[in-house]
Amino acid sequence: MNQSYKYYFQVHLAVLLFGAVGLFGKLIQLSSGGIVLGRALLGAIFILGVSPIYTLYQNQKRATLPLDSFAKPKTALFEQFRPKTVKDLLFFGILGSILAFHWIAFFEAIQRSSVTIGVLTFSTFPIFTILFAPWFNKERLLFSDLVLAVIAFGGILLVMPSFSFEHQHTQGALWGVASGASFAILTLISQLMINGYSSNCVSFYQNGVAALILLPFFSADVLAGSSKDWFYLVLLGVIFTGIAHTMFINSMNGIKAQTASLITNLEPVYGILLAWLFLGETPHANVLLGGGLILAVAFFAMKKK
Repeated sequence: MNQSYKYYFQVHLAVLLFGAVGLFGKLIQLSSGGIVLGRALLGAIFILGVSPIYTLYQNQKRATLPLDSFAKPKTALFEQFRPKTVKDLLFFGILGSILAFHWIAFFEAIQRSSVTIGVLTFSTFPIFTILFAPWFNKERLLFSDLVLAVIAFGGILLVMPSFSFEHQHTQGALWGVASGASFAILTLISQLMINGYSSNCVSFYQNGVAALILLPFFSADVLAGSSKDWFYLVLLGVIFTGIAHTMFINSMNGIKAQTASLITNLEPVYGILLAWLFLGETPHANVLLGGGLILAVAFFAMKKK
């Protein structure tokens, strides 16, 4: 396989796996907090176990380390997971806390409404990134940014079946927007505060901290889950979180980060198609129209970044 095609295949497969995550909000019969605890814990374990092996493979492939590095795994392979300062460790804690809320909001959106509404409202995160950026990196907020925001929120109103907060789908849409907004904050803080760390390291601490925070509150929920729930949790944590993350990061070796970011716009499309295929979800016309507006705005917002 041509090397460039290989990397494009990897990023599309990773985004397809990310798009399928929403299905687990319906398949796993646990609370949103229980799902996130299982996902974060298994994801952190997977990243900690696999990242050093992958790093060793890459180092040997590029001949950047001597062969005797096999005998020194601690210094050669696990160094990337060591925080440089106490301040950095604190930042990792902040990121993990935000990640926990973001994932809970995402699964809460899906459990209260549908996979389609959950993934579409989460897809507002690029516009929130633009709106919040002036408070983080002193970028100017342009009039065109406000226009995009108005269009995006118009799309959200179309997705909502009712303006009553008592309606389950309205609650789900609001949780989805909260998920998108918190993900934007997570992204901006990551760019601003964490420098000199590999993405695997940041992801490990985010997942690990999220799991530690949720453990006292949702461990009983997870332990009470059925064998089917545990099976889906393992799939979610290992394949749809750990492996998908590793493939996405590896694809950056062969394609531009901006290209990969634009491809992530397909995530909600994959999610909607998979929900239709496996769960029988058929979105109404207003949801598709509103979703189209949200995705169009997300695409232009990503191009602006």
